[in-house]
This record gives sequence, C-alpha cells and structure tokens, in this order.
Amino acid sequence: MVAFSQCQRTKGFTLIELVMTIVVVGLIAVPLSLSLTAQVQGMVKSGAYTAALNLARFEMERVNNLAYAGITSASFPNYQGYPYNVDRSVTYVQGNDSSAESLKQVTVNVTQPGSSAVLISLTVYIAKNVSHGL
Repeated sequence: MVAFSQCQRTKGFTLIELVMTIVVVGLIAVPLSLSLTAQVQGMVKSGAYTAALNLARFEMERVNNLAYAGITSASFPNYQGYPYNVDRSVTYVQGNDSSAESLKQVTVNVTQPGSSAVLISLTVYIAKNVSHGL
C-alpha cells in the first residue's frame, strides 16, 4: 500500500483557487462597470444639454433679427429637425402694443418631446424707442 504522502500531485488549480479568483475579479469588475456606466450616461446627458443650448441660442439669434412687432410667442416641435421642442414666450414688461416706448421679455425654453422638464431656458429683454442717457 502506498502512503498518502508518496502520491505525486498533479499540476493545476484547485476548485478553491478558481472560486477565489472569480470572487476577486468580481469585486474589481462590479465597481468598474458601474463607474463606466455612469460615465457613458453623463456623456449622453452632456450631449443632450449641448444640443439644447445650441438650439436655444439659434432661436435667440432669430429673435434678434426679427422686427419688434414680429416678436411674438410661438412653439416649434422638432425644432430644425432635432428631437427637441422650442417654446418662445413673449410678455410686455413695460408698455404695450400701442405704446410709443415698450419693453418685451422674450424667454426661450427647450424641452424634449413628451416631457415637461425644461432642459435650457434663455431670457432676453428687447426695447422699442427707449432712449438712454441724459
């Protein structure tokens, strides 16, 4: 009879070594994958905000090129072919349509279709016949 100590050990990994390796790799991979997921989601959100800001700026440039009487409230679904809605609201801060001098507040809000959450909001004031100085 051969003693246990005389048996030659075969080369390879034991089940315990394999399980421990899987556990250690799992402990490293889970936080890394969560971090990577958060990074990708942040990049997508950043791209959405950048696109919304550019569309709001574009609409403000259009407003600046309109005649004073032509600046009115309007809504634009799928603005310029992008999946964003642009709403322009105009209110009189001073005076009215028939006043010689008046001041309009123009606000541009950008939202995604089906959502009421405003991604970007820009406001500008435009004056008619207002003199400055002495």
